[in-house]
Amino acid sequence: MQQQKLMKNCIVNDGKDAIAVNNIDKYCYDHNQIFDSLRKLYTEVSRSDTSLTFTDYLTKVLNVNYKKSWKAYLVNSTNGKALDTIADVARAELRQQNKL
Repeated sequence: MQQQKLMKNCIVNDGKDAIAVNNIDKYCYDHNQIFDSLRKLYTEVSRSDTSLTFTDYLTKVLNVNYKKSWKAYLVNSTNGKALDTIADVARAELRQQNKL
């Protein structure tokens, strides 16, 4: 009897199935795209601020008082996704890292 792979739910808890990307299956397609954009933007930001960790960066994403111009750039880099959706992914990732 062939075993079926159990589907995981997206850790953002949107009720969607997680998809496997780079052997990691914790986000649905939409949230995975946001996470990927966050990682790419972190790579850009960390070039100028080498002391910034990914955890610190995600914490800044959640900071409502952070510069408006940076938040607009964040929305643009995630294909126009709303800040609250971006924050959901950042929050979920920090929970996974036990940093929230």
